[in-house]
Amino acid sequence: WASDMVMALPKTYDATIRFGEERATDDSSGDVLRSRPVPADIEDRVRAALPSFYGVRLQTPPHMSAVKVDGRRASDRVRSGENLRLSPRPVHILSIAARQSPGSVDSWNLRIRCGKGTYVRSIARDMGRLVRCGAYVQSLVREATGSFLLEQAIGHDALVDGGSSVSRAIVPLSRLADQFYSYAADDDASAALLAGKALPLASLAFRGAGASSLGRIAVVLGTRLLSCGSVDPSGIFEPRTNILLEGEA
Repeated sequence: WASDMVMALPKTYDATIRFGEERATDDSSGDVLRSRPVPADIEDRVRAALPSFYGVRLQTPPHMSAVKVDGRRASDRVRSGENLRLSPRPVHILSIAARQSPGSVDSWNLRIRCGKGTYVRSIARDMGRLVRCGAYVQSLVREATGSFLLEQAIGHDALVDGGSSVSRAIVPLSRLADQFYSYAADDDASAALLAGKALPLASLAFRGAGASSLGRIAVVLGTRLLSCGSVDPSGIFEPRTNILLEGEA
């Protein structure tokens, strides 16, 4: 459950999209389905389209995606020759900014912060349709998950080699508490949580709202304990996963 909490954190993406073509996969790996001239007023059209992407909206995933259809990935069904019609589903886009690439008419940079399940390829596809010339994702980098930043990560080779670079890059598991509504528990409350007992929030000390607070998800830091759970409407914290923090400062 704790890993699900991390995956549910907002994601920050840096994407380059190219206007003038629609592609089968909505990115540069797919076949070109159709091409159209990029209009001279592309900047005005992009600026006018941006507000429609803010907030909670319905989004249809790309056909080549990991979305499950009757237990199988949509991409696997497409590769086997099926003609799919995926249903739109709600996604949450917290922010989106667009900037035209220097010296280019058809290439734009998008910086997007969005909730779990949002497809940047679908954003590019839908924006291309709104400006009436098509678009696809040319490059995509996830820069952050919550407040865990790409620039703080280490590369595969360094991870394999081990050494001091790995130990310096490891962050305490208690950092997870900084992402959500968090509370502190004394020794007695920690013992109760460790036994799986629910506790009223009034018996805990509020630490902060967190950088990426999501609904009723909450984290309690106790005596060598990180308790991940949810808060019911009556203000009761229900632990879902308890993690011992032996060795953490």
